[in-house]
Amino acid sequence: MSFTESFIDLIGQIEDYNLESSPRELKVKEALMASINIDPTEPIADFKDRPFNFKYFAGELAWYLHRDRNVDYISRFSSFWKDITNPGTDEINSNYGSLVINNDQLGWVIDSLVKDKNSRQAVMFFNRPEFQFEGNRDFVCTLYANFFIRKNKLYMKLQMRSNDIFFGLTFDAPFFSFLHQSVYQILKETYPDLELGYYFHFVDNIHFYERHFGLVDKIKKNGAGEDYTMVLKKPFIEYKNKQVSLTDSGIEFLNRIDSLSKNKKAINGDYKTVLQDYFKI
Repeated sequence: MSFTESFIDLIGQIEDYNLESSPRELKVKEALMASINIDPTEPIADFKDRPFNFKYFAGELAWYLHRDRNVDYISRFSSFWKDITNPGTDEINSNYGSLVINNDQLGWVIDSLVKDKNSRQAVMFFNRPEFQFEGNRDFVCTLYANFFIRKNKLYMKLQMRSNDIFFGLTFDAPFFSFLHQSVYQILKETYPDLELGYYFHFVDNIHFYERHFGLVDKIKKNGAGEDYTMVLKKPFIEYKNKQVSLTDSGIEFLNRIDSLSKNKKAINGDYKTVLQDYFKI
Protein backbone atom coordinates (compact mmCIF):
# COMPACT_ATOMS: atom_id res chain seq x y z
CA MET A 1 0.00 0.00 0.00
CA SER A 2 1.39 3.41 -0.98
CA PHE A 3 1.66 6.18 1.57
CA THR A 4 -1.11 8.08 -0.23
CA GLU A 5 -3.39 5.04 0.08
CA SER A 6 -2.39 4.60 3.73
CA PHE A 7 -3.17 8.28 4.31
CA ILE A 8 -6.68 7.85 2.88
CA ASP A 9 -7.12 4.75 5.03
CA LEU A 10 -6.00 6.79 8.05
CA ILE A 11 -8.71 9.37 7.33
CA GLY A 12 -11.24 6.53 7.50
CA GLN A 13 -9.80 5.30 10.79
CA ILE A 14 -10.10 8.77 12.32
CA GLU A 15 -13.70 9.13 11.18
CA ASP A 16 -14.58 5.61 12.34
CA TYR A 17 -13.11 6.40 15.76
CA ASN A 18 -16.00 8.88 16.06
CA LEU A 19 -14.30 11.23 18.50
CA GLU A 20 -14.36 15.02 18.40
CA SER A 21 -12.79 17.56 20.73
CA SER A 22 -11.84 21.24 20.74
CA PRO A 23 -8.30 21.87 22.05
CA ARG A 24 -7.67 25.63 22.17
CA GLU A 25 -11.32 25.96 21.05
CA LEU A 26 -10.48 24.51 17.62
CA LYS A 27 -12.72 21.63 16.60
CA VAL A 28 -11.01 18.42 15.48
CA LYS A 29 -11.88 14.85 14.56
CA GLU A 30 -9.36 12.56 16.19
CA ALA A 31 -8.26 9.03 17.01
CA LEU A 32 -6.11 7.77 19.84
CA MET A 33 -3.06 5.47 19.75
CA ALA A 34 -2.74 5.26 15.96
CA SER A 35 0.08 3.78 13.90
CA ILE A 36 1.04 3.58 10.25
CA ASN A 37 3.85 1.68 8.51
CA ILE A 38 5.71 3.78 5.94
CA ASP A 39 8.19 2.80 3.26
CA PRO A 40 10.87 5.49 3.78
CA THR A 41 11.51 5.59 0.03
CA GLU A 42 7.84 6.44 -0.69
CA PRO A 43 6.73 8.93 1.99
CA ILE A 44 4.92 11.47 -0.19
CA ALA A 45 1.11 11.78 -0.04
CA ASP A 46 -0.30 13.37 -3.18
CA PHE A 47 -3.99 13.90 -3.91
CA LYS A 48 -5.96 15.28 -6.84
CA ASP A 49 -7.45 17.86 -4.49
CA ARG A 50 -4.24 18.53 -2.55
CA PRO A 51 -1.07 18.08 -4.60
CA PHE A 52 2.11 17.72 -2.57
CA ASN A 53 3.71 21.06 -1.70
CA PHE A 54 7.32 20.58 -2.80
CA LYS A 55 8.09 24.24 -2.09
CA TYR A 56 7.19 23.97 1.57
CA PHE A 57 8.93 20.61 2.02
CA ALA A 58 12.15 21.93 0.46
CA GLY A 59 12.01 25.04 2.64
CA GLU A 60 11.32 23.13 5.83
CA LEU A 61 14.10 20.62 5.09
CA ALA A 62 16.53 23.49 4.45
CA TRP A 63 15.42 25.19 7.69
CA TYR A 64 16.06 21.98 9.62
CA LEU A 65 19.47 21.57 8.01
CA HIS A 66 20.36 25.16 8.96
CA ARG A 67 19.50 24.13 12.54
CA ASP A 68 18.42 27.69 13.23
CA ARG A 69 15.40 28.20 15.49
CA ASN A 70 14.77 31.75 14.25
CA VAL A 71 11.38 32.09 12.56
CA ASP A 72 12.50 34.37 9.72
CA TYR A 73 13.75 31.66 7.35
CA ILE A 74 10.76 29.32 7.56
CA SER A 75 8.41 32.30 7.28
CA ARG A 76 9.48 32.57 3.62
CA PHE A 77 7.51 29.36 3.11
CA SER A 78 4.62 29.65 5.59
CA SER A 79 3.21 32.39 7.80
CA PHE A 80 2.01 29.74 10.29
CA TRP A 81 5.20 29.75 12.32
CA LYS A 82 5.10 33.46 13.19
CA ASP A 83 2.09 32.86 15.42
CA ILE A 84 3.79 30.30 17.67
CA THR A 85 7.16 31.82 18.54
CA ASN A 86 8.30 31.73 22.16
CA PRO A 87 7.09 34.73 24.19
CA GLY A 88 9.17 37.84 23.55
CA THR A 89 11.43 36.10 21.00
CA ASP A 90 11.63 35.10 17.33
CA GLU A 91 12.45 31.49 18.27
CA ILE A 92 10.61 28.31 17.35
CA ASN A 93 11.07 25.14 19.39
CA SER A 94 10.18 22.69 16.62
CA ASN A 95 13.19 23.11 14.39
CA TYR A 96 13.85 19.37 14.31
CA GLY A 97 17.33 19.82 12.88
CA SER A 98 18.44 21.86 15.88
CA LEU A 99 17.00 19.18 18.16
CA VAL A 100 18.50 16.01 16.66
CA ILE A 101 20.99 16.69 13.85
CA ASN A 102 23.80 17.05 16.34
CA ASN A 103 26.41 15.03 18.22
CA ASP A 104 24.22 14.39 21.25
CA GLN A 105 21.28 12.83 19.40
CA LEU A 106 22.20 11.63 15.90
CA GLY A 107 25.74 10.97 17.08
CA TRP A 108 24.43 8.84 19.95
CA VAL A 109 22.31 6.76 17.55
CA ILE A 110 25.26 6.08 15.26
CA ASP A 111 27.65 5.31 18.12
CA SER A 112 25.13 2.95 19.73
CA LEU A 113 24.59 0.89 16.57
CA VAL A 114 28.26 0.84 15.58
CA LYS A 115 29.21 -0.37 19.04
CA ASP A 116 26.44 -3.00 19.12
CA LYS A 117 24.53 -3.91 15.98
CA ASN A 118 21.77 -5.36 18.18
CA SER A 119 21.49 -2.29 20.41
CA ARG A 120 18.13 -1.22 21.83
CA GLN A 121 19.50 2.14 22.94
CA ALA A 122 19.76 4.01 19.62
CA VAL A 123 17.17 6.63 20.51
CA MET A 124 17.13 10.34 19.65
CA PHE A 125 14.88 12.70 21.62
CA PHE A 126 12.96 15.67 20.23
CA ASN A 127 10.71 16.99 22.99
CA ARG A 128 12.55 18.04 26.16
CA PRO A 129 11.59 19.04 29.73
CA GLU A 130 12.82 22.56 28.91
CA PHE A 131 9.76 23.02 26.69
CA GLN A 132 7.37 22.58 29.60
CA PHE A 133 6.74 26.21 30.48
CA GLU A 134 3.70 28.44 30.78
CA GLY A 135 2.95 30.33 27.58
CA ASN A 136 4.68 27.85 25.25
CA ARG A 137 2.77 27.90 21.95
CA ASP A 138 5.10 25.44 20.22
CA PHE A 139 5.16 22.33 22.40
CA VAL A 140 7.16 19.91 20.25
CA CYS A 141 4.90 17.19 18.81
CA THR A 142 7.58 14.55 18.24
CA LEU A 143 8.86 12.64 21.26
CA TYR A 144 11.58 10.33 19.96
CA ALA A 145 12.90 8.20 17.12
CA ASN A 146 14.17 4.71 17.92
CA PHE A 147 16.51 3.00 15.43
CA PHE A 148 17.25 -0.70 15.48
CA ILE A 149 18.83 -3.29 13.21
CA ARG A 150 17.17 -6.67 12.87
CA LYS A 151 17.52 -9.22 10.06
CA ASN A 152 20.14 -6.88 8.61
CA LYS A 153 17.60 -4.08 8.07
CA LEU A 154 17.58 -0.65 9.72
CA TYR A 155 14.13 0.08 11.13
CA MET A 156 12.92 3.30 12.70
CA LYS A 157 10.05 3.82 15.12
CA LEU A 158 8.86 7.42 15.40
CA GLN A 159 6.69 8.38 18.40
CA MET A 160 4.58 11.53 18.45
CA ARG A 161 2.30 12.87 21.18
CA SER A 162 0.10 14.68 18.62
CA ASN A 163 -0.10 14.87 14.83
CA ASP A 164 -2.31 16.89 12.47
CA ILE A 165 -2.45 14.83 9.30
CA PHE A 166 -2.50 17.81 6.92
CA PHE A 167 -0.17 20.42 8.39
CA GLY A 168 1.91 17.78 10.19
CA LEU A 169 2.03 14.24 8.81
CA THR A 170 2.10 15.35 5.17
CA PHE A 171 5.55 16.89 5.74
CA ASP A 172 6.65 14.93 8.80
CA ALA A 173 6.69 11.63 6.90
CA PRO A 174 9.11 12.88 4.20
CA PHE A 175 11.41 14.53 6.75
CA PHE A 176 11.52 11.53 9.06
CA SER A 177 12.12 9.32 6.01
CA PHE A 178 15.02 11.61 5.10
CA LEU A 179 16.34 11.22 8.65
CA HIS A 180 15.94 7.43 8.43
CA GLN A 181 17.79 7.35 5.11
CA SER A 182 20.53 9.62 6.50
CA VAL A 183 21.22 7.33 9.45
CA TYR A 184 21.15 4.38 7.05
CA GLN A 185 23.71 5.98 4.72
CA ILE A 186 26.09 6.69 7.62
CA LEU A 187 25.76 3.16 9.01
CA LYS A 188 26.49 1.67 5.57
CA GLU A 189 30.10 2.72 6.13
CA THR A 190 30.23 0.20 8.99
CA TYR A 191 27.75 -2.35 7.64
CA PRO A 192 28.09 -2.33 3.81
CA ASP A 193 25.37 -4.97 3.34
CA LEU A 194 22.81 -3.22 5.56
CA GLU A 195 19.34 -2.76 4.05
CA LEU A 196 16.73 -0.08 4.67
CA GLY A 197 13.72 -1.31 6.62
CA TYR A 198 10.33 0.20 7.39
CA TYR A 199 9.56 3.37 9.30
CA PHE A 200 6.85 2.84 11.93
CA HIS A 201 4.92 6.03 12.74
CA PHE A 202 3.10 6.01 16.11
CA VAL A 203 0.86 8.81 17.38
CA ASP A 204 -0.96 9.18 20.69
CA ASN A 205 -3.49 11.61 19.17
CA ILE A 206 -3.91 11.89 15.40
CA HIS A 207 -6.40 14.36 14.00
CA PHE A 208 -7.54 16.88 11.42
CA TYR A 209 -9.10 20.28 12.04
CA GLU A 210 -12.53 21.59 11.05
CA ARG A 211 -10.92 23.76 8.36
CA HIS A 212 -10.07 20.50 6.54
CA PHE A 213 -13.43 18.71 6.87
CA GLY A 214 -14.36 19.71 3.31
CA LEU A 215 -10.96 18.67 1.96
CA VAL A 216 -11.38 15.26 3.56
CA ASP A 217 -14.66 14.77 1.71
CA LYS A 218 -13.00 15.72 -1.59
CA ILE A 219 -10.05 13.36 -1.02
CA LYS A 220 -12.38 10.47 -0.21
CA LYS A 221 -14.36 11.18 -3.38
CA ASN A 222 -11.56 11.92 -5.87
CA GLY A 223 -8.67 9.91 -4.44
CA ALA A 224 -4.95 9.82 -5.03
CA GLY A 225 -2.86 11.94 -7.36
CA GLU A 226 0.63 10.94 -8.51
CA ASP A 227 2.86 8.26 -7.01
CA TYR A 228 6.28 9.54 -5.94
CA THR A 229 9.44 7.99 -4.64
CA MET A 230 11.90 9.93 -2.48
CA VAL A 231 15.36 8.41 -2.33
CA LEU A 232 18.35 10.49 -1.25
CA LYS A 233 21.04 10.18 -3.93
CA LYS A 234 24.01 11.37 -1.85
CA PRO A 235 24.25 11.92 1.92
CA PHE A 236 23.46 15.38 3.26
CA ILE A 237 24.80 14.50 6.71
CA GLU A 238 28.05 12.88 7.82
CA TYR A 239 29.47 11.75 11.14
CA LYS A 240 33.25 11.86 11.24
CA ASN A 241 35.50 11.89 14.31
CA LYS A 242 32.46 12.11 16.60
CA GLN A 243 31.22 15.25 14.80
CA VAL A 244 27.94 15.66 12.91
CA SER A 245 28.19 18.01 9.92
CA LEU A 246 26.71 18.62 6.50
CA THR A 247 28.31 17.12 3.42
CA ASP A 248 29.19 19.15 0.34
CA SER A 249 25.94 17.90 -1.22
CA GLY A 250 23.95 19.06 1.82
CA ILE A 251 25.58 22.48 1.77
CA GLU A 252 24.97 22.82 -1.97
CA PHE A 253 21.29 21.98 -1.47
CA LEU A 254 21.01 24.62 1.25
CA ASN A 255 22.60 27.26 -0.93
CA ARG A 256 20.25 26.53 -3.80
CA ILE A 257 17.12 26.64 -1.63
CA ASP A 258 18.38 29.81 0.08
CA SER A 259 18.82 31.45 -3.32
CA LEU A 260 15.51 30.22 -4.72
CA SER A 261 13.60 31.37 -1.63
CA LYS A 262 14.64 34.97 -2.37
CA ASN A 263 12.95 34.77 -5.77
CA LYS A 264 9.34 35.75 -5.17
CA LYS A 265 8.36 34.35 -8.57
CA ALA A 266 9.61 30.83 -7.76
CA ILE A 267 6.80 28.26 -7.84
CA ASN A 268 6.23 24.73 -6.59
CA GLY A 269 7.74 23.20 -9.72
CA ASP A 270 10.99 25.13 -9.29
CA TYR A 271 11.51 23.62 -5.85
CA LYS A 272 10.57 20.18 -7.15
CA THR A 273 13.26 20.52 -9.81
CA VAL A 274 15.90 21.30 -7.18
CA LEU A 275 14.76 18.39 -5.02
CA GLN A 276 15.01 16.06 -8.02
CA ASP A 277 18.71 16.87 -8.30
CA TYR A 278 19.27 15.38 -4.84
CA PHE A 279 16.45 12.84 -4.52
CA LYS A 280 15.02 10.26 -6.90
CA ILE A 281 11.51 11.66 -7.12
